[in-house]
Amino acid sequence: MTTTSAPYLLELLPDPPERVLGERMEANQFTYGPSEILVARRPGGSGEIVGATRMAMRTRTLRPQGLITDLQVDKDLLDTGLPEQLIADAERRLLANGARKIDGLLLDGEGMASYYYRLGYWSSRRMVILTWDLTALRDIPMTTEYEIVQVDRPDVDSTARFIINSYQPYFRWWKEPREDQKWFRVELQSEEQGDLYTRATEEIQARVHADVANAGKNAAQTYFLAYRGGELVGLCDARDGGPGQDTFEWCVLVSRKSIGRGLGSSLLGSALRWLRDERGRKHAEYTSTSGLDDYDPLIYLSTVATGAFMKGEFLDCVKTQFGDATA
Repeated sequence: MTTTSAPYLLELLPDPPERVLGERMEANQFTYGPSEILVARRPGGSGEIVGATRMAMRTRTLRPQGLITDLQVDKDLLDTGLPEQLIADAERRLLANGARKIDGLLLDGEGMASYYYRLGYWSSRRMVILTWDLTALRDIPMTTEYEIVQVDRPDVDSTARFIINSYQPYFRWWKEPREDQKWFRVELQSEEQGDLYTRATEEIQARVHADVANAGKNAAQTYFLAYRGGELVGLCDARDGGPGQDTFEWCVLVSRKSIGRGLGSSLLGSALRWLRDERGRKHAEYTSTSGLDDYDPLIYLSTVATGAFMKGEFLDCVKTQFGDATA
């Protein structure tokens, strides 16, 4: 279907690049695929492309969810309404595919957020891409207070339970996706509300179990587990994946009672040294979910304690009210 929105013609790119056709994890840490590319062409014989955006439907979700990202428009056309036209047309297509929520994902600091805001989107959370130069890795002290062991195939049940219960405030947005709350926001849960593992949905429990059980199947991966008195109190994984893949699946997770004791930096340092010394990696990279007004503690741990720097920041905008947009 082609949509005419004078003076530009909006249509799907007939032969999108191969790299956008498969399932993939986006910067907001959700998995989508395959993607379609919507382009805007100048009217007339030239058919010159003057704007584009990418869209896809999320996989592995209980609630149909779409994505609009990679919005690009010629600079001299930014104030013509073309950015909003591309977003609105992509939105209509996603709604026709059953989407009930749409994420607008954009590189922060480039001035594109205002076009989403004008169409009813609001800022939900931020993603920060962290990277380490392992050839210049600093000396990271190791704690002697905890026993840290390396395991390539950790026990699935105990590890999955710890992951869901671990202290990671911006990790908690997925632990209670209820229809009666803003489940797409970062929701800090009270520590007095009991075992978070039992409160997570069966789908979330199954997803975490599967991720732990499949560790190392697609790329070399290992876990560093921290114990005190026989109790699991922290972990950090690392994997030697291909280009464009995060080096960590979970990165550092530490129980609340072990915060501020040097455990997080010890775990992360162990993982970074494994990547450098055992896998020959020169760089490591991780995408961290964070709040809008303050960074996740993991970002401070990575930058201050272990020498990572911020490679880029993405803003995740959200829309769930569409009125008569499907008409």
